[in-house]
Amino acid sequence: MKPGLQLADRIYAAGQIGRRSTVSSLYSPGIYMVTTLAVLAASTLVLNNLAFLDENGLLVLTRPFFLPLFVCTVLLSLYLSLHATLHLVREREQGTLRVLFFGPVDGVSYLLGRLWSQNLLFVLAGGVVLLWAVGLGWMTNLLVQMDVLAVLGLGLLTNSAVVAFGLLVGAWGRTARTALVLFLLVLVLVLVAQFGTPVVAQLASQTPANRQNSLLFLRTVLDGANGLLLWLSPFAQMSRGMDALLVGDGSRLLLHTGAILGQGALYFAGAVRALKRGGP
Repeated sequence: MKPGLQLADRIYAAGQIGRRSTVSSLYSPGIYMVTTLAVLAASTLVLNNLAFLDENGLLVLTRPFFLPLFVCTVLLSLYLSLHATLHLVREREQGTLRVLFFGPVDGVSYLLGRLWSQNLLFVLAGGVVLLWAVGLGWMTNLLVQMDVLAVLGLGLLTNSAVVAFGLLVGAWGRTARTALVLFLLVLVLVLVAQFGTPVVAQLASQTPANRQNSLLFLRTVLDGANGLLLWLSPFAQMSRGMDALLVGDGSRLLLHTGAILGQGALYFAGAVRALKRGGP
């Protein structure tokens, strides 16, 4: 690494690395496929909500695009994070990082370039999602309010934090297999903790309460894991930020926005440290 590298040099190097990575990603089908999948999933959610309203004779649907935009953010940021993880490991294995670090590039500038690239790809995909929301709102007479821009802004910050975590995994994992297994393991644990809790709670409520009931113990463990995820998962903070936005609670919105920024900064600092210790 180059501890004496000036800020202007780092910004220039990060810009060049980010531009190269963005152009390369735009020539591959991955980002287009994931964006299409995200729009299809979001469309399914909106249409299901409309069908539910029609069947139950309800006339009010508050913020119909909030959940679809959240789903789009999750799909896009997970893909971009995994892409950043595998790209970092691949460049290390091929010796590209070693070549870059002979020039005016250090770990901070390289990781900043990767983060900038993934955020730019998210902005481009988010623009497509916004056009989809406006178009679908026009066709279905659903109100598209300006706060969808705030949701997309939260999504961009969330993407930054998730990509920073992916860079941390890539910097820590020495091989593509190790990084991929670690990334998927963390993802599975998060899904189990988040979606397994209501299932276990329902099963535990149907069985007699006693000290030997393993479901009660499992529910306690999952509740503790969910409490931990609140501070470690950018998605959890984004969800709570959207809730605050829905009720117009500005202080809570700022709190959760700051939490996302803090998570991203923590993961990015960890990635810089891991890359410095592991070397190119």
